[in-house]
Amino acid sequence: MDAAQIQTIVEAAVAAALHFLRQIWQRAESFGWVSILLVADANGTVRNITNQHGCLTKSNVRNHAVTYLRQQGRKHQASVCLRKLIMGSITSRMADRLITRRIDYTVNAAPAAAQPDAAPPAPIMKEDGTCMLFQLIRMVSVETMTTIAIITKKLNNLEHIMETAKSNVELFNTMVEDLITQLQARSAQVPPMIANLFDGYANCTDSAFVKYMETKRDSYEDGTLLLDNHGSIMIIALEKYKIMVDRKIWLRKSEEQMEIMTLKAEVTKLRGKPNSKPTSSKKPPSKGKKGKDDDKFAWKLVSPKEGDPQQKTVNGKKYIYCPYHQTTKWVLEVNNKGVVHRTGCEKMKEALTSNKATEGTDDKTSEAAALTNAIEDAGTNTLLPIIEDEEL
Repeated sequence: MDAAQIQTIVEAAVAAALHFLRQIWQRAESFGWVSILLVADANGTVRNITNQHGCLTKSNVRNHAVTYLRQQGRKHQASVCLRKLIMGSITSRMADRLITRRIDYTVNAAPAAAQPDAAPPAPIMKEDGTCMLFQLIRMVSVETMTTIAIITKKLNNLEHIMETAKSNVELFNTMVEDLITQLQARSAQVPPMIANLFDGYANCTDSAFVKYMETKRDSYEDGTLLLDNHGSIMIIALEKYKIMVDRKIWLRKSEEQMEIMTLKAEVTKLRGKPNSKPTSSKKPPSKGKKGKDDDKFAWKLVSPKEGDPQQKTVNGKKYIYCPYHQTTKWVLEVNNKGVVHRTGCEKMKEALTSNKATEGTDDKTSEAAALTNAIEDAGTNTLLPIIEDEEL
């Protein structure tokens, strides 16, 4: 019998453990170890320890090991080979953890007493390969209801599995099959999978594949497509995936997707391109005119004090005070277009219209407006805003 090392590293990942157990079973079939891997449970039902370990207890496995360790036969030799195979196929870290639990896979192989009233023979302690395998399985996959609940939750959320597989349908199917195998190994009920699988395939990023699977789902739901089990739809999806990969059309973008990607690239390029001209938060002065914040016009920002005249002449031009302007307080009495300000002031018309719309309902608003004007007047001592030059 060949006990060469299996090239499998068993760590805490259940998927890796399942692959390891499949290899153990294949080796057992090749070299005649199958009998030591078939263990009777408490009801006498024979279970395959590599895929039905959740149905067995440590006592079941130990009782099974005693039956062949007491004899120097092929089963005894198979147990030794299995033990060496396990220790040669796991990591040193896992081996150290397993050795600390040696008592769990060490069995008393002393023969039974010849007579019922005779003294029991001295114990003969032997390490058993089947018990070691069972202990390794328990270390890797904890047998609890919590584990079953977690696996079931994953099978009910195959959209996430598709994301994890990055739309690789073959990998997706393998991950789903491994989860189902884990449930079956624990004799747990597998949830209805056909609808869940359709949901998972719908989350693939290949739009053509998604449309294809949607037609299959419609056919299944209206009864024209008969599926015996979840494996049937997995085969259909896998065949379509392989065909698209062979034709090199898998994940190929549609014309609409390509157009969107092109537009996004153009937008990104424009956003990253530096401006050819510096931007300014202030409006540049008009050609041939002095800046609007020039000291020459600073006096126009200052409201007259109480009792001061509401009219003045500057540089031969007549100005009047207009309380409706938030920035420029002094404006031409008659502008260059011949419009008399007292009758043609747009700011005054806007204010009067606004007052009529809210008359009788917003006394507090009037107070707030007055306070705002006072703040703006005070602000003229520190910052000169853009002047509304009505001389232009």
